Amino acid sequence: MSNQYDDDQQPPEEDFGATTPLIRPKAAERLEPQPEQPAAHDFQYDTTPPLSESEPEPQPEPRYAPQPGPAAPPLAAPAAARRGIPVWVWIIPVFLFLIVVAFVLFFILLRSPGFTMVVRGAPPGSSVFVDNVSRGVTSGDGSINVPGLKAGKRVVRVAHDGYTDFNTSVSGNDGEVKTVIAQLVPAGQQEAAGLPKEIDYNGPMVLVNAGEFVMGDDNHQPDETPAHKLTLPDFYIDRFEVTNEQYRKFCDATHRSYPTNPWWDDNYFKGSPKAPVLGVNYDDAVAYAQWAGKRLPTETEWEKAASWDQATQTKRQYPWGNDPDAHRANMGGTKRTTNAGAFPRGASPYGAQDMAGNVAEWVDSFYQPYEGSQASSPDFGTQNRVVRGGTYKGDAADARTTRRLYHPPELNESEKKNRAFLIGFRCAISADDPRLQDRLRQRTQ
Repeated sequence: MSNQYDDDQQPPEEDFGATTPLIRPKAAERLEPQPEQPAAHDFQYDTTPPLSESEPEPQPEPRYAPQPGPAAPPLAAPAAARRGIPVWVWIIPVFLFLIVVAFVLFFILLRSPGFTMVVRGAPPGSSVFVDNVSRGVTSGDGSINVPGLKAGKRVVRVAHDGYTDFNTSVSGNDGEVKTVIAQLVPAGQQEAAGLPKEIDYNGPMVLVNAGEFVMGDDNHQPDETPAHKLTLPDFYIDRFEVTNEQYRKFCDATHRSYPTNPWWDDNYFKGSPKAPVLGVNYDDAVAYAQWAGKRLPTETEWEKAASWDQATQTKRQYPWGNDPDAHRANMGGTKRTTNAGAFPRGASPYGAQDMAGNVAEWVDSFYQPYEGSQASSPDFGTQNRVVRGGTYKGDAADARTTRRLYHPPELNESEKKNRAFLIGFRCAISADDPRLQDRLRQRTQ
């Protein structure tokens, strides 16, 4: 049956707006009405005869005429079957990881191991410091192993409540084991067990007590910076610079040549026995110190002995104070050296004399920047040795206790030719040196 309306018959009016927006469809868009679908809860039997297997199933006509539109994009080809991860993708990262592990192990096993220090004899629970850094406490038997110390000379302090600190130094090379016997003295026995302030050990020497002091200066030359705290063990230093008389005994005993006289006195070495020796290079000074059972002081020891006031815990610009008093030292362009000890009012807090002016002094240190210093110089390195204290020809600035001068270990050709000598030396010895300890025990017997 046809559902088309006749040309002269109008379709019944539809009630637009009851359930839809008031938009009247265009005539061209009106199509045949569809039969009413049963409600979801109405059941109807299918009365259409079954189709034979050869007859195709009729397709329902579309409710609306299909509108032409853009062609649908072609369907993508089905993805290829997912394959497994190749073996080489796993091998490469594993191989790189093994290389990194091997490199780390190589670095750990073959790097410089340092040396080990074994501390014994201290009260249990004593704190051990190396270069002012805590390295642990001693066990119940008073011992502790401190591994991995940087090769060279290390400053050691062992402390315990109720005892005076034990201070010493220890030197070691990579792989070595060094033993330190820490003999802490109860605080009540400090005076009886204390070291003598002055000794005569191949010449008069004064004690420089162990403890902390300030090294360097932030207000003068760049190579003196930064001011920093260091701790040194007990040591002795010569009260005076080594004299011609003392050095001549060494030359006679070892068959060493006498030093050349300076240009201003052709009889200086023999004719001025109490004056400081001149015309000696660094190796000459080291040889004398070894012959005398001592050593050259380090730059750090020299500065502490010259500048540190232990009573007030302050640093002096000059051995006697902060005023550059020319009447307390042979400095400022005088004509020649003076006898050792000619300026007793210029002594340092520990009693060392002539540490400003007279002659400069070799010390056992290379001219290098201090740790943490921003100073730079082409003269830094191991080609120059530090000399300290200024000279009779120099001004007061060169005689300051923190002033750093330097010189190659050998005298240069100009100095030899012109006999313009300005450098001498003095000696030092650690308070715990066995040779000195034997001498001190002999004194008490």
